[in-house]
Amino acid sequence: MGSTVILKGPSASGSKIALPANSLSEEMARNSSMRILGPNCQGFINLESNNTCTFSASLEIRPLKKGSVGFVTQSGALGYSIFNLAQEEGVGFSNIISTGNEVDLNSLDFIEYFIDDDQTKIILAYIEEVKDGRRFRDLAERALQKGKPIVCLKVGTSDIGRKAAASHTASMVSHDTSYEALFRQKGIIRVNDVIEMIQVARLVERLNALPNGMNLGVITTSGGAGILLADEAIRLGLSIPELDAETQTLLSEVIPAYGSTVNPVDITAQVINEAGGFTKVLRALIENSDIDAIIIVISMIYGESGKIMAEEIVKAHKRAEKPLVVTWPAGNRLMMDNFDVLENGGVPWYKSPVEGIGALGKVMKYRSFYNKLCTDVGELTPSRERTERFLIDALFKTEKTAQGEDGKIISEYHSKKILSHFGIPVNRCELAVSSAEAAELADEIGYPVVLKVDSVDISHKSDVGGLRLNLKNRFEVSVAYDAIMKTLRDQNLDGNINGIMVQEMVQGGTETIIGIKNEPKFGPMIMFGLGGIYVEVLKDVAFRFAPLTYKEAQDMIQEVRSYKVLTGIRGERPRDVYALVDALVKISHMAHECESYIDQLDLNPLVVLPNQQGVKVLDALIVKR
Repeated sequence: MGSTVILKGPSASGSKIALPANSLSEEMARNSSMRILGPNCQGFINLESNNTCTFSASLEIRPLKKGSVGFVTQSGALGYSIFNLAQEEGVGFSNIISTGNEVDLNSLDFIEYFIDDDQTKIILAYIEEVKDGRRFRDLAERALQKGKPIVCLKVGTSDIGRKAAASHTASMVSHDTSYEALFRQKGIIRVNDVIEMIQVARLVERLNALPNGMNLGVITTSGGAGILLADEAIRLGLSIPELDAETQTLLSEVIPAYGSTVNPVDITAQVINEAGGFTKVLRALIENSDIDAIIIVISMIYGESGKIMAEEIVKAHKRAEKPLVVTWPAGNRLMMDNFDVLENGGVPWYKSPVEGIGALGKVMKYRSFYNKLCTDVGELTPSRERTERFLIDALFKTEKTAQGEDGKIISEYHSKKILSHFGIPVNRCELAVSSAEAAELADEIGYPVVLKVDSVDISHKSDVGGLRLNLKNRFEVSVAYDAIMKTLRDQNLDGNINGIMVQEMVQGGTETIIGIKNEPKFGPMIMFGLGGIYVEVLKDVAFRFAPLTYKEAQDMIQEVRSYKVLTGIRGERPRDVYALVDALVKISHMAHECESYIDQLDLNPLVVLPNQQGVKVLDALIVKR
């Protein structure tokens, strides 16, 4: 029941198509300036120009509500169902496009259009898979710079979901980790349900201004409802600051002693008798510069008192330069007149406090992310892309003995040499081919030292006896060298050995792991986590795409749940987090500059030493593309 829509003119990207002439429509497109939307799509609606090209039953409800929401969906049936539901919730749209199998025009073309469209204030996207992850990254960056939120419902995260997506859109779905990393890094608002998507869109469309920070002011007529909302706000990472003394004094003039002036501000049900007091409280929080957004919880206040409150909220909403959201957990039979006042006044309101704070919380976090972008000058390390391309090429064309038989794996010793070139700190490491040479190198490096076999065929060196720790003098080094070689010969593992590394033994500090995986669609992705149980059992890791700014690296480190281990716990000294941030940035730029060379990189462990002592890579492995 799908369709193919032919559009005249170039796409937003200006790209041309070269399609096989297996249908009349494709032949027309190939030989003209027309473009193809679909097939297997339900077309589009442009409410700005009243241009309709769809067969969706959502058109049966009139009039259609125009607005500032642009919506692109890879599922026509679900997409237009979302549109219909959103219309009933009062959400107005500029455009709705169903892209289907995307033989030519795709979702990213329309996201780009919405970014540049002055009529579109917020972008909704139902996505199963994008064909060009790098372009998606660039568009997300552009949307963020313009302060235009992208709200994405990304499906196909499970194995079953990925298979369904592939059969539905004839595309291969990338692992969800890539999308989650992109969303976190570029401020895309991710939702997991159609109702959640509609709630966020409804909120953004009705706001006069987006919040400037994460400080929330709560006004409630019920202490219990205020606690419920505050708990959820804290869970979402929002802040509920205590109001200053001057504001509390002002509020105490209208709030009874059994209420609260702190925040949440509990005005109690006394508002029924003194509606003017509510107005004064509302004005005080709107004018308070420490509050970035306000959410109001109204309980069973109905009749004339409820109507007066609703009318005062409408007036405040129209003049407020910060978000004002209402939650009113009550039934329609008693409150419908009051709900109508809010709806007709354009106030974002919800029946559930949790739903209300959920939508507001996502928008506050988005805006906070945007503000960080504006204040973060980037602080990118200088690029070597042009000036040292020849050197980078030489670095990855190391002698054959440094690589596996397929030429893909670079041994630890040579991997560390490459890391050192990019300013990434590694422990002192030299390669010996005899016990005498190992002893000489140990003297130069300083004791204690570590001996470690260097071979691309041996990944877990300690498992095969290829590692000796805490060697304190020449004699121990010489004996350990001979012992390692004998052990490897006895296991027939001495056939592809570059030598034995003599390494500085780094003591103390906290082990972390940093990895690079070159994702085919998105480019180099960076992983960070603490070593040992944190990464192996708890999977406590964070992901971003290269290159990173210093702020992005810092956010990435603080994102892992085990971050407090680095700040010093149980009497331990804080670790050198600043050096860790610097190393992450340099590693990310190495990954970016060497994208055509590196497929994978494992730094495990990278030890973070006590504060002001830096970091050092103790083990490294590069896999070439």
